[in-house]
Amino acid sequence: NILFKHYATMGFFSHHRSPKTVASRKKHISKKRVRFTDLAAQRHEYDFDWELEPEYWFTRVELKSFNEVRYDDADVLRKERGIRTSSRNDADDLSTSRRDVFIGDKITNALDDVDDSHEISLRGIEHFVFPVLQKEMVRRKKELKQTVIGYARNPAARRADPKGIKLAEQSAVHSVWARDVATERGIKYCQMKRGGGRGGGLLQITHTTKGRRGLMMEDDA
Repeated sequence: NILFKHYATMGFFSHHRSPKTVASRKKHISKKRVRFTDLAAQRHEYDFDWELEPEYWFTRVELKSFNEVRYDDADVLRKERGIRTSSRNDADDLSTSRRDVFIGDKITNALDDVDDSHEISLRGIEHFVFPVLQKEMVRRKKELKQTVIGYARNPAARRADPKGIKLAEQSAVHSVWARDVATERGIKYCQMKRGGGRGGGLLQITHTTKGRRGLMMEDDA
């Protein structure tokens, strides 16, 4: 009881303290002080040959060349497969439903590619080898970016959603395609590494969608 009275007096169990009480308590709060020891700082010296500096860090030109290697490899793989760069526009004139099926087929083709021609690997640069996939990825990224920027620049939207819960839900909807592709890619890589053959979940989804669409067209006829 004595301990409880002590804490109650100190205000630990009081939820309705007046502003004057709070202000008076703040006056008695001591400021933190930083104290340094009397020990002198130790200095360590190391020999470094500055003529060997290029061996430690990459130059801007080298870093840029690393990025260009992916494009060069993708160009080689596109030519081997007869894929034109203009194919990036193949899905532009399709309806939403047909576009989803078309993109799903391209993803399946990219992930099911045997990729055993030579030392250049298709893994990780599928969207460069299949330009229509790169265009689809950029389009969806722009939609997600526009959603976030629109929220940031709209005071009314921020007031209506101060914690950003609706924004998070909208962002999740826009990014679900990328998550599904990444998941399918990981599964496919593991299957191929174990020699598990061809055809993944996206292929099954594509076939199911095509089947349903065919039934709907027959019903309409």
